[in-house]
Amino acid sequence: MEFILISISLLIGVGIMSQWLAWRYQIPAIIIMTLAGVLAGPILGLFDPRELLGDLYSPIISFAVAIILFEGSLGLHFSEINQFRRSIVRIVTVGVALSFVGSSLLIQYVGGLHWVVAWTMGALFVVTGPTVVIPLLRQAHLKDRVGAILKWEGIIVDPVGALLGLFVVRLGYIVYEGMDLWMQLLFAGACIVGIGLGYLFGHLLMGWFVAEKVPRYLRASVTLTAVLVLFSLSELMMHEVGLLAVTAMGMTMANTKHRDEEIIEELQSFKEDISILLISSVFILLTASLSREELLNIFQWPLLLTIAGILFLVRPVAIYFSTIGGGLPLAERGFIGWIAPRGIVAMTVAGFFAEEVAHLGIEDAKQMLPLTLGLVFISVTLHGLTIRPLARKLKLIDEQKEANADE
Repeated sequence: MEFILISISLLIGVGIMSQWLAWRYQIPAIIIMTLAGVLAGPILGLFDPRELLGDLYSPIISFAVAIILFEGSLGLHFSEINQFRRSIVRIVTVGVALSFVGSSLLIQYVGGLHWVVAWTMGALFVVTGPTVVIPLLRQAHLKDRVGAILKWEGIIVDPVGALLGLFVVRLGYIVYEGMDLWMQLLFAGACIVGIGLGYLFGHLLMGWFVAEKVPRYLRASVTLTAVLVLFSLSELMMHEVGLLAVTAMGMTMANTKHRDEEIIEELQSFKEDISILLISSVFILLTASLSREELLNIFQWPLLLTIAGILFLVRPVAIYFSTIGGGLPLAERGFIGWIAPRGIVAMTVAGFFAEEVAHLGIEDAKQMLPLTLGLVFISVTLHGLTIRPLARKLKLIDEQKEANADE
């Protein structure tokens, strides 16, 4: 009991210390947290989070991702994208489609993996994710338009990538086990119901807050409880629908006609504090959970070449073509085409998909986690180290934001 308490306390402490060191030395916090987790887990073997937390490991991470995603979507105000709505829409539709197809083909033919594995991973890799994008944006002090596009893309595409991957896995079951097409219709229905529940929860909650049916001191607690209940109900219907539901809830609360900006700011402040704590702890949990074998598997040449293709070819090409005619300067398009770190959602969902694909008897399922881990680690490191220098070179830094942050 005492060992568990000490381990959890140290885990949280290391996470917050990583955030402080990142602020103090202007290094992306994600890099420090990744190194801390790898050192504590597979390299030094100080503790194994899966063994430490047991059956609570997956639920804790799932709840954390739900809260982080909700906090991010609570800041998605439609009014802030009037000038670049077309670019965002095209990035999350055309851009996602190009990234999905390009990544899948690379994984299948360069990585040499089975088509079910390749297209499942291709779907998952369209995700950039607020768990890594938002901390980088917080430290980079980008101009509003560039920062908003990266934030909107990360939050919207997060559940889309997970659901697209789940669709590919279901297709694999149809091909290999003759699963009834009815299951695919059930999956689509669950997504629609999840979005509906998110809208209902968000609309009712904001209505209660504005009508002062919930006292001010309880608003944050009630919202947090609603997020967890909504996520659990949606996951009960079908895995990964919960991400879609909490995103819909946050966007509804941020954009409903009877919203109160003061309430939104109050909730955002509370949720941001929780998100920083959760991101710090969960990212270390995930990286510390790696085995040494999984860590070494990242450095296989076919996987490294595939990762390089996704980062240096697929992403820039997808953003370039999806933003043609969107009114964005070439410098901003190039910057957005480079910044696409993968994070917590990619890592957690990849583990679930690997188990599902393994049930089909596909041997390459064991390569899914190393490939994901490699992409996450390399993208976080490269984008974390280059986001500020590149933004400064392209004159995309907001000098006022940077000055205020230094005070």
